[in-house]
Amino acid sequence: MSIAEVVNRHGEKYSPYQGNLVNHLPMGQLAYFKLTGDLKGADEFTRTYIQRASINPVQEDFQKSDDIWKCVENREGYEACLALVKEELTLDNWREYTFRILDKLKFGMSSGLFHTLIRTAYAVEGMQEDKEYIHELRRAIAYYITGYKGAGAFEVSIEGERIIHEMENLLNNPNIGRLLKEEKTMGKKLKALYSDPMYNKLGFLVEGEPQEKIRALLDLLVPAYRDTDSIVVLHCITGLHALVVLKDFFEDYSYAIDIMTTCIISHLLTVEELSVREEEVDLVQESWEEIGLLASKSIDVHTIKLAYTAGQMDRMFNKPQLKTIALRRIKKTK
Repeated sequence: MSIAEVVNRHGEKYSPYQGNLVNHLPMGQLAYFKLTGDLKGADEFTRTYIQRASINPVQEDFQKSDDIWKCVENREGYEACLALVKEELTLDNWREYTFRILDKLKFGMSSGLFHTLIRTAYAVEGMQEDKEYIHELRRAIAYYITGYKGAGAFEVSIEGERIIHEMENLLNNPNIGRLLKEEKTMGKKLKALYSDPMYNKLGFLVEGEPQEKIRALLDLLVPAYRDTDSIVVLHCITGLHALVVLKDFFEDYSYAIDIMTTCIISHLLTVEELSVREEEVDLVQESWEEIGLLASKSIDVHTIKLAYTAGQMDRMFNKPQLKTIALRRIKKTK
């Protein structure tokens, strides 16, 4: 048995959707395995998830499509899109094919609360484990295409050290507050923000090289999660990790981070009573190995995913405060 077998056994049966929510199973399976190296544990996690969740089965009867781009932003066309991707994406071209889709549809990286990007990143990571992961990559690409919701990119840049201050300015802006209060759902709030010319002038990017941009975003996101336990903030963090994993699949990675910055800031504005206070020094004694084992005992898929993301991002960007939020999530979901 391999992790690809564990993922593919159920991946062929189930849609990326779980009612109006998202099927996290393939992401949770790989995160669990990456944290523990335990295939039997990943299989047990799978059984527990399926018992607790109501995942949409794939549709066997569907109207076929003759063009992959006709599937964009068509959730109901997932099966038709997947059929085309199965024909087009091969072991020989998977890198070029994934690049073509992601780079052309880069403004959709936050679609479905970043889940389309996250699932694609996990699938690409899986390809490094086993070529049989190509089946999951095809499913992830079809999900990315059909789940597409376009965002935008701000134009004004600030120094990274000002990110907390500038975010507070947006949170306290009465015009932005009015825009958000007029809409009830996160999707409608985001649409209102992106379509407002004033908002696009007030929003900000971060100056510098990609590493500097990512570190600044972590400086914003870690305390935001620490103070809110918001599932939206959690997905901003796991979405940012996904973009880092997929950096080679965008022609201009720095610009891709700018799009992600715009998406993260916009999503954060939809969080009620968001706090973005400066970070506090909080030394955690547990190692990442210990944190991973603690997370693997949780039946909450977001706890497992956050622990995996946090460990990876700390190793890449030297952000030990990520241990604090990983442990916070573990304790919250015991």
